[in-house]
Amino acid sequence: MRRPGAVIALTNLVGVIRLGHNPVGHVAGTSPAADSVVQMTYQSHILGQERELIIHLPSGYDTTKRYPVLYVLDGSSQDQPLADKLDSLFGQGLVPQTIVVGIPNMSGSNRTLQLVPPFMLTDPANPYSPTGTADRFLEFMESELVPFIASHFVASDTRLFAGNSRGGLLVMYSLIQKPELFAGRFCFSTPLWRENNLLVERVSAFLAQRTTMRSFIYLSAGENETENIKSGLDALDAVLRNRAPSGFVWHIERTPGVDHQRNAAVSGWSALTKWGAYVRM
Repeated sequence: MRRPGAVIALTNLVGVIRLGHNPVGHVAGTSPAADSVVQMTYQSHILGQERELIIHLPSGYDTTKRYPVLYVLDGSSQDQPLADKLDSLFGQGLVPQTIVVGIPNMSGSNRTLQLVPPFMLTDPANPYSPTGTADRFLEFMESELVPFIASHFVASDTRLFAGNSRGGLLVMYSLIQKPELFAGRFCFSTPLWRENNLLVERVSAFLAQRTTMRSFIYLSAGENETENIKSGLDALDAVLRNRAPSGFVWHIERTPGVDHQRNAAVSGWSALTKWGAYVRM
């Protein structure tokens, strides 16, 4: 059943169809068109905000099937490239068809606060800056967003999470805060170096308590990124080499010839291909 306050629009090559209070896939016996993009708004009680959502449905979306769902931070900029890559890689038989949910920030303050863990400063150069509110954002995802998507789309229990730059902090934080919420994670150009590798230390302590953990994570940084970005990735690499539990599949890569602006776009191909190989194991 649709939660109150949700508004849906189905966008395809023909135009925009207002779906009113009918769940997607049940409009007068029809289903979303192939390659359609569903634009939604959701009133979150946990965040106290109305949030936009951008849902990319795979080609030939079939309501008799169940699809993995990839949640992408910085929606409206990071979601479309990953959706396009998934479509291309599916055509090559390298990944399963996947629903992509882009989560726009809606404002600069949302991105500043909501993507940063609650034990980290939002501005590492300012000791008086507020700490992040990523704990509340993860609660929103687990308690509101994931059930909402499952009630409107044919989603499987396989959930993935992707973040670029600051967004990667939230994705990595989700590993230690809600490890079972996502089966796979993608972190591009993440500033793990902040506050003397504080998040890396928290990940190390978390993994030290685990003997087994079936999960997948991919991280990358561009070859031409700052030394801070690369040093933070190196620090996490050392932790994973020593403390990754049995069943925990991880990949860390340096993307040749690219900087912070291009890394996610270029390394996304490798990230998704490696995830596809993981699910075929």
